[in-house]
Amino acid sequence: MSESSEPTGEALPTTQARRVAFESLRERTDELELIISGISLLALLSLPGWLLEHWTRLELHAEGQRLQLLSLAFQLGSGLSSTLACAFLLHLGVRAYWVGLIGLKASFPAGIRWQSIRSIGPITAAYHRRTAPDLDASIDAADRVASIVFALVSLVALSMLWIGGLLAALTTLVIVTAQLLGFGEQAVGQFGLYAFLFLTLIALLPVLLLDSPWASRFLPPGPPSVWRRRAVEMAIRFQAMVFPVRLAMPVQLSLESNLPRWTFTVVFLALIFASAALGSLQVRVARQFAVISSYDYFTDSDADAGLRSAHYESLRSERDVLARVPLIPADQVADGHLRVFLPYLPSRDNPVLRQRCAAAADRAQRQACLAALWQASLDDTPVDLAGFVLAERRDLGQRGLQGYLSLNGLAPGQHELRLRWNAAAATTATTASTAGAATTADYRIPFWFSPPFQQDLAPPPG
Repeated sequence: MSESSEPTGEALPTTQARRVAFESLRERTDELELIISGISLLALLSLPGWLLEHWTRLELHAEGQRLQLLSLAFQLGSGLSSTLACAFLLHLGVRAYWVGLIGLKASFPAGIRWQSIRSIGPITAAYHRRTAPDLDASIDAADRVASIVFALVSLVALSMLWIGGLLAALTTLVIVTAQLLGFGEQAVGQFGLYAFLFLTLIALLPVLLLDSPWASRFLPPGPPSVWRRRAVEMAIRFQAMVFPVRLAMPVQLSLESNLPRWTFTVVFLALIFASAALGSLQVRVARQFAVISSYDYFTDSDADAGLRSAHYESLRSERDVLARVPLIPADQVADGHLRVFLPYLPSRDNPVLRQRCAAAADRAQRQACLAALWQASLDDTPVDLAGFVLAERRDLGQRGLQGYLSLNGLAPGQHELRLRWNAAAATTATTASTAGAATTADYRIPFWFSPPFQQDLAPPPG
């Protein structure tokens, strides 16, 4: 046994006390990165669509804090998935480049043979010889970039999941507390968000004010005082209770200390804001007919005044799932009655109904309140909605009012059903507190009435 391996009774240095040598771990890190990136990329590419599908089913039934909680979960989950997918794709691309460089190094140990190049002139060759890195430098740079991307992605994912989980926990606590105390969710408002901001403020502000390079300019020179040291350490301990400091600090400080000044901070914050914005961007894209279009002579307002598939049950598709609009069975009607479904959307209707029908105690009163939200006309003839009934449409995943308009005496051909939601808001003055809920919405649904007996009387072709 060598002298170095004999026990001496002294504590080993930290670098020698490691359970596994660093070099033996590093030999397989690249393989693990590739495996994790590949598997994660496949999962993350399909996750935003899966989240959007389930979010559209759930948020339809919620309002207030519940709706905010669902929206928060979707936006953070979808945005983070898209950001991580792009980052893992970049990581795989860099690692693929790195693998190719290693293969070239193994095949051509001498590297670039400048005297054998015939495709460029002497001036260009001399320039590239001075500026272009060799294979060894390129391999090292690609390896470093891939490791930085992988570590940064892990830090962003951890930060976003922790922030989202903490905000969701506070919002859930607010909802449960409001229910236990008998308060409505509208009474607590944005209290969950305010609580999160307050925790973040008291966790970060003391350290920024008492122990930051910027704050040091305004503090007395010399060693920090005892009270200042204790205050900063207490604030750091509180940070560790609110945020995953022990998990994030090794990655954050390693990247921040080895990258150019402010590079880590700028990239990290950009990824955080991008993750938060991509979720809402996905919803906007899903609502649009075409993200990139050149319909100069057929605008969105023209589509509202024309025929939209979202109004017809037979024409709706998954692209219309976010269009919560009145529905009729089809654009061509052959029956004697026209079925009309008016959706009840809690996030839109409840604020208005609370102002007008706060004392609706029985089913008949609640039904009358829902019907009072709408005005309808068929070919400019007013339609009485008193005959509409409460309907639960599991095929649509919606609740609302459903009625059957008689088409008796209606001439075959094109007709138009017009509907207005919250029509009273257009004719009555509203206060500043109700202005947000006092908007109106107009719907125009053309259809073609073609009863079978008229087709029977039509002359045969030819």
